[in-house]
Amino acid sequence: MKRKRRVILGTAIALVALLALAWPVAWDAILSGLLLVQVANPLQPGPLYRITDGPARQGVTFPGGGREMVATLYRPSGGGSGAGIILVHGVNETGKDDDRIVWLADLLARSGFSVLTPDFLGFKSLTLRPSDVEELVASIRYLAGRAGGVAPGRVGLIGFSYGAGPTIIAAADARVRDQVQFVVSFGGYSDLLNVITFITTGFYEFGDVRGRTVPNEYSRWIFLRYNLELIPSARDRQILKEIAEAKAKNPAVDAGPLAATLGPEGRAAYELLVNRDPGRVPALVAELGPGIREQIRFLSPSRVIQDLRARLFVVHSDPDDYMPKTESLRLAAALESRGNVHLALLKVFDHVRPNFPKLSVDSFFRVYLPEGRKVFWLVFDLVRQRRSGFWR
Repeated sequence: MKRKRRVILGTAIALVALLALAWPVAWDAILSGLLLVQVANPLQPGPLYRITDGPARQGVTFPGGGREMVATLYRPSGGGSGAGIILVHGVNETGKDDDRIVWLADLLARSGFSVLTPDFLGFKSLTLRPSDVEELVASIRYLAGRAGGVAPGRVGLIGFSYGAGPTIIAAADARVRDQVQFVVSFGGYSDLLNVITFITTGFYEFGDVRGRTVPNEYSRWIFLRYNLELIPSARDRQILKEIAEAKAKNPAVDAGPLAATLGPEGRAAYELLVNRDPGRVPALVAELGPGIREQIRFLSPSRVIQDLRARLFVVHSDPDDYMPKTESLRLAAALESRGNVHLALLKVFDHVRPNFPKLSVDSFFRVYLPEGRKVFWLVFDLVRQRRSGFWR
């Protein structure tokens, strides 16, 4: 009788221990499912809001990039897990206060991460600059410091579209890379030369994947508008601005007369933008001023990707009219041998925006089931990053 009781007691203790060990993984799976529902209904309150308390929000400042940076820090109501995320808002004028950034920061904080959303002045002014990298490095230092409340080596970064490039470059920087646990590149790129080729000619390739699309005319001229400051001549900048604004409104506008008045550097930029032959792109880029060529080199993650120590999440919509998926394939392939890359090509996003079809029997089996599985494992892997040691 006593032996039977000991067996029952031992079994009960073992079950309790097993449940205790399994619970963190089980909770992360439940949390990932709830987040998946939220992602499918962006900017809307969902099930996670009903079972979690909202985070505390605090406006913070810290030095970075030669200025006083302004950011919002979201702290989980339960104190968090010691892991943090820097959300990089990408190229948009509303910066950290963009509705999508606020919504995502809130979700991540409810999931247990401390979240920092800085304002990046270059991105807010619709440009990419080396100073963006310095501001990102400063943000990592702040979040990893005592004020940020994140444990050493537990910082993650999430960058979208053109903002993903400087995000990876900063994460690979020798000054802070040991503080970075993971990086997410969503709709990002590997080499700006390839991006220019895609924007101007529609051509993309990597390995066995290659193709050509009709270039997005709006993207072509907005790309020029974003980078006008790189043209040394004020006169050429003004002329190119007029061309870009006119073409963005009506691609059929004849810009020839205005283009004929450009100086050498402005003309080189214009010739690159109107070129349709992918084979000519390297030679046309070589005609640009040295400052522009250096910017293209510096802001290409391909030059530093081997210095990255963190886990890399590479996410891309498939297809993507704004950034070729081959750029994400390049990023993933560069670190594939390390086995520390999560690549996800998703059909339920339009570039970086969720785009789930209307739910029906057909869409459930054709889209929701296969794509939902990929999104779930992506979210689950990301959520697990807030745990440390044995629990991850």
